[in-house]
Amino acid sequence: MQSPTNYREIDLAYTMGLIAGESSFFITFSRDHRYAHDVYFCPKFSISMGQKEEEMLRNQCRLYGLGTVNPTVKGFSWVISSREECRELIELIDQYLEKNPSTEFLTAAKHDAYENWRSALEMLRPGRQLNADEVVKLAELREEINYLEAENTIPTEEIKEIVRAAESA
Repeated sequence: MQSPTNYREIDLAYTMGLIAGESSFFITFSRDHRYAHDVYFCPKFSISMGQKEEEMLRNQCRLYGLGTVNPTVKGFSWVISSREECRELIELIDQYLEKNPSTEFLTAAKHDAYENWRSALEMLRPGRQLNADEVVKLAELREEINYLEAENTIPTEEIKEIVRAAESA
């Protein structure tokens, strides 16, 4: 990724508008016995829009060299799901916010979700293994991030049970 300072201010402002209005930040969990604590978790960012916005989403993806654009039932989504690329997105957003301290994004509920997501990514630093309590904390933090629950979402209480069972095994 090029340094965020090399992007045109208007491109960054447009992207921040998309993030404020159309994005979702997530921490996803799935049952997986191959991982410590019998769960796999990862960060995810997406912007979903209708069929006519495919080119615009692809342009965003190309501009920053982050994520992929995938078809959805209602249109297309720009999705970033690798921890490394999520960190690059955080760097991009943080540098924009530093340069624009009066941006309306700071007053939006989406900003609160972003800050919690950012905290989750801090827990998921490279080379760091979460202990059982931290996995539970991450699951609880997810509730402050994810606005919508997917049909297959594992409830936090169930994650606690899975983690505690794996810990005592």
